Amino acid sequence: MKMRLYATALFVLSSLTAGCFVDSDDDEGTGIRTAEFVFSMDDASINGDVASAQYAVQSVTPAVVEHGAVLAYFREQGTWTAMPFTFAEESPDLPAVDYTITLGYGYDDGIVEVFYEASTPAAPLEAQPDRVIKVVILADLGFVRAANVDLSDYEAVRTHFGLVE
Repeated sequence: MKMRLYATALFVLSSLTAGCFVDSDDDEGTGIRTAEFVFSMDDASINGDVASAQYAVQSVTPAVVEHGAVLAYFREQGTWTAMPFTFAEESPDLPAVDYTITLGYGYDDGIVEVFYEASTPAAPLEAQPDRVIKVVILADLGFVRAANVDLSDYEAVRTHFGLVE
């Protein structure tokens, strides 16, 4: 019974995941991996003021959830920007912000969930652009703390840990 429940959960999780996906190997034993995928609105489920999609990322293990971290960045105007990131939409009639939309993420064993969250349900989530997302999976934060690297800067992370593009 337990095995059947596990298989059913695995099937449900795999059916929830979508998108073009590339996951790196940890060939050098650093405990650092990367994954890249496209967060597409075609894959997203919209529920009120949130649009989200889950992606299977096998490198996010229970050990990573317990002792490590997952960093996420999105591609915008030729650079990688750390998530979460909030966009402000201004009224064409007034110099004021009408609403905000945050591009964020969460993770758990085997998954990374990416979402847009609006400050109002009236925001047009379905019209938001697809985003190329890169995640950096750190197996152990103790190792990273000793590295003294700015984790909000993808280029600094990539350079310091020798990540291959």
